[in-house]
Amino acid sequence: MSLLRTLLLFLCLLPPALAGVVTLPARAVDYQPEVHAWARVETLAPLTLRMPLAARVAALNARPGETVAAGAPLVRLGGPQMAGQLAAARARVAAAAQELAAAQQSAASVARTFPALTNRRALAAARAALAAAAGRLAQARADEQALRAQTWLASPLPAVVSSVSAAPGADLPAGAALLTLLPQGHLWLRAEVFGRLPLAPGTAARFVSADGQTVTVRLADELPARAANGARVVNFAPRRAAPHWQAGESGEVVIAGAPQPAVAVPAGALILDAGRWYVLSAAAGKLTALRVKPGPARGDEVLILAGLAPATPVVVRQAYLLYHRDFAAHYTPPD
Repeated sequence: MSLLRTLLLFLCLLPPALAGVVTLPARAVDYQPEVHAWARVETLAPLTLRMPLAARVAALNARPGETVAAGAPLVRLGGPQMAGQLAAARARVAAAAQELAAAQQSAASVARTFPALTNRRALAAARAALAAAAGRLAQARADEQALRAQTWLASPLPAVVSSVSAAPGADLPAGAALLTLLPQGHLWLRAEVFGRLPLAPGTAARFVSADGQTVTVRLADELPARAANGARVVNFAPRRAAPHWQAGESGEVVIAGAPQPAVAVPAGALILDAGRWYVLSAAAGKLTALRVKPGPARGDEVLILAGLAPATPVVVRQAYLLYHRDFAAHYTPPD
């Protein structure tokens, strides 16, 4: 009974405005702001393999989504057009070889009769003709080798096959697209960032993909133009070895800002009035509404970034009702 009398006496001594009010002191915490931005892995530029000349697709060794090594043969060209061009190239080589043989004989004959029957001008002309014939043979052989090399098309870089635009047996003109490749190691992360968090080149961040994989990235640069939605377009690159990214993969980039002081209060202490946030401070025998700037939630608590000092007693129970306790005194119903 003595304890009950003591408690009743304590409540009687409380100021009328604070009787029955439950408060807790605002708790000082360390807060590091974070910016969360949507991001997508993109390739710098896709690589398209095209028909080097008019021919038939004789074989196609690539499937969408397949990873191919550099130099791996992907497409074999053939058909009547290719066979005809190869035959013509061989004929040019044979003709150039005969021309060279004739030039060699002529040059040898002029050399034997010089200077008795031929002069120096004839000798120089024979030697020039020999050199020209040798050059034409070398050119013909190079053209034939280049044509033979074009019968097989390969990826110049390690890549992933994005799409296949032709089928075996198709007769295609020169320049027609065959395969679209996404080079590996030539990918970057494009993020759209909202907010005023200062971003400097080299700023560390982390990319969390849709499947939950986390990769540490760094800020490479920021594009001068903004996206259509007003966001800042920022490019990120992996900080270490290139991860196993796929072009088109999406997720979230999390950028950590500089630590700053904040206080934590229970979520029930926040009051929304006309689009503004308040808490009730119980001090000096009266309730005072303090306008605050709330931050993210941490469990059952909300961080207050501005407007509230640490250790300030804050009403944590029925704060909304106490805030509007004199509502009837300020509201006049219409007639």
